[in-house]
Amino acid sequence: MADIRFLNMEGAVPPRGYSDAALISGAQRQLVLGGHVAFDAQRQIVAPNDIVGQMRQTLRNLRATLKAAGATPEQIVKLKIHVTDVAAYQANLKDIGAIWRAELGAVYPAMTLVGVTGLFEPGSVVEIDGLALL
Repeated sequence: MADIRFLNMEGAVPPRGYSDAALISGAQRQLVLGGHVAFDAQRQIVAPNDIVGQMRQTLRNLRATLKAAGATPEQIVKLKIHVTDVAAYQANLKDIGAIWRAELGAVYPAMTLVGVTGLFEPGSVVEIDGLALL
């Protein structure tokens, strides 16, 4: 099993809700997480244009993919969150944080949030991809 240490810049206030980097040592299988969106079981987008509802479903889907690979949220080392409305994400940070903790626990890997003009699935406002170590 690889040793995973999450690191933050020295001399700076630590970030909240994410880490600056993940230091991975040892040979380890990797799980590359493709773009996850707020699909239901029929692959229909739930909560169209609702960032809070879509974060909940997207994180559930991400957790289900991890489970299918025999992994847990604690094995996530990197996530990239794509949103179509950064201001809406910022305005709902408290709710999104509560959903995050409910779905993934106190897991804060190295993360990036990117504002985009659109996503492939109509009605989708959030998409998350990443990397986990098995």
